[in-house]
Amino acid sequence: MLCGQRLRVLACLIVSLVAVLTLSAATAMGAEPEPTTCTWGASSVSAEIVDGRVVTSEPATSGCIP
Repeated sequence: MLCGQRLRVLACLIVSLVAVLTLSAATAMGAEPEPTTCTWGASSVSAEIVDGRVVTSEPATSGCIP
């Protein structure tokens, strides 16, 4: 029983090590991550009445809006 448990722990450590080394190698070789698309941000418009007409401003954005 003890040998089987040690073998599973060793296998898990080896798999983890391989994953870390693969990611490290990809980063070292200059692999660029995929660009992320933004799903958040804010936009606002102000409006006022001038001479009986509604006048709006250009939209003002902040944050990451695609």
